[in-house]
Amino acid sequence: MSSIEEDSVVVVDDDDDDITPSVSQTVPESTVAPSTNVTLGEPINQKWTSSLLFSVIIVVLSTSFVMGVNIGGANLYNGFIIPWTRGYPFPCQKEDNTPKWIAQKWWNCSYDGTTIGVYGFYELPKISKNQLLAQRMRDSLHTVLFVIGGFIGAYSGQYWYKCLSRRNAILANMPFQIIASILMIITLYIYHGYETNDPDLETLEKARKHKGLAITFLYISRFLSGFSAGMCCVVSTSYLNEISPRVLRGTVGSCHQLAIVIGILIGQIIALPWILGRHDACSTWNWGMAWVGLLPIVGTILIWTLPESPQWLLQERKQNEAAQTLRKLRQSNDIGAELVEIEQEETATTKEELGIGKVLCSSEFRWPLVTSLVLNAVQQLSGINAVFFYSGDMFSLAGLRDEKVLWGVLATGVINLIATLIALKLIELLGRRPLIIWPLAAIIVVMVGLTIFIVLNRKNPEDKREALAIVSIVFILIFIILFAIGLGPIPYVYSNEVFVVEARAAGLSLAMFMNWFCNFLVALLFLPLQSVIGGYVFLIFCLFVAIAFVLLFFKMPETKNKKLHEIEAFWK
Repeated sequence: MSSIEEDSVVVVDDDDDDITPSVSQTVPESTVAPSTNVTLGEPINQKWTSSLLFSVIIVVLSTSFVMGVNIGGANLYNGFIIPWTRGYPFPCQKEDNTPKWIAQKWWNCSYDGTTIGVYGFYELPKISKNQLLAQRMRDSLHTVLFVIGGFIGAYSGQYWYKCLSRRNAILANMPFQIIASILMIITLYIYHGYETNDPDLETLEKARKHKGLAITFLYISRFLSGFSAGMCCVVSTSYLNEISPRVLRGTVGSCHQLAIVIGILIGQIIALPWILGRHDACSTWNWGMAWVGLLPIVGTILIWTLPESPQWLLQERKQNEAAQTLRKLRQSNDIGAELVEIEQEETATTKEELGIGKVLCSSEFRWPLVTSLVLNAVQQLSGINAVFFYSGDMFSLAGLRDEKVLWGVLATGVINLIATLIALKLIELLGRRPLIIWPLAAIIVVMVGLTIFIVLNRKNPEDKREALAIVSIVFILIFIILFAIGLGPIPYVYSNEVFVVEARAAGLSLAMFMNWFCNFLVALLFLPLQSVIGGYVFLIFCLFVAIAFVLLFFKMPETKNKKLHEIEAFWK
């Protein structure tokens, strides 16, 4: 058929659930490539419906939100985890100022220089300068393993798509976090110490009996949580993109990032010492790291109530099922124009799903791939996860002390959430490109200013650092706002918009692999670099942002409400 009438309608048989196109717009199941002669009416009912909203909520709560909790919560548990992995599992055995303040406030610990014991250490031993770099890398190992799991999970996304549908790939993601939560709960039950005085040798040996096994469980748990998080960045974002109307793709896709941001904030709140961030006879920090596994358990039940991706169904040549799914998602029978548009853009080809090698080597996908890789790389190399993984260390570096660090950490979560909510509106109002280009330019200025204030503040006496510390914190919060309105949500949305369907799984897997690999570099190197060069570490982030700004300024198209051939025309 060479053309489709603009005023064609969908005829629904009352005796059958299938939606049948009328004769004037019948599209054979072997639909062929779209022609420039084809004219289409604009799809209608391009709005939020209860079915679409329910699908988005179930997916993001059981995957994206879980990822956010695993990012945000772990930061505040570092004060417990680091001494615990070093072999000092008792409540008063703390190293940094904020964990010591918590121990003094809640467990009556005292750090007056007279409480260093004979057998164990009431206060952790000092680390020599020549061992500091290696120790910092060991201290960050649980975070590094989370990120390693993330980029392996992201890379695996394409393979899940080859053997499972879009919805079932999300289901396959959930057991990894469930197992991770079970292992996390076990860790503190088999290796702990609750003595608030300096432990004697017998108490110390008893506490450390199962240390190796418990730490192994911790590391495996963090790796599996990371794998689940990385995999969800591919399978969940792709599903959200494919069930959403074209005019809502940006908003629906941003719900993934919104759920992550909410998860980060909730994880930070749950980790407060008066909730689950405790380390005493009622020690609960393991539950603070594990409770989020309840959500994928619920998700494995509710996922079966969600519709399958209509684009995937059309790719599998299941037109009637795709029509039923669209009718459910749009809550309307007038889905003919959208159904044919999806066919023309996504399934008007007989090609099989392309692997990573073909996508990497094909000139057809060069700029969609390069811009997606750069966007996802700079999302991490801007330094955002240095803030959320190590914000306590960053605020201490800036000059904050004691409980002020806790409030600073919570401020990052609150500001991130507010800015992300604003971004949900801006992403469809202003488009993708302006929200990437101009915030990137502003981030460069902020990073330079942050470096100057931190370096200057380090030269001040410790009792005179608070004023400049507050200025530094303001710069960090401005950076979070600039990140949240663009670099936060858009890489996930953009990478789903610029690839044809046969290259989407491979392209998205590569983009998410790059995202998590750069995340890995930040998690691995931030603490060691900070211990060596101090505040100048932010100039490294500034350099990467500047490189990304130049490339994306010239090569990133606007994708808001654009059809695929319109996006591709930008590079030709």
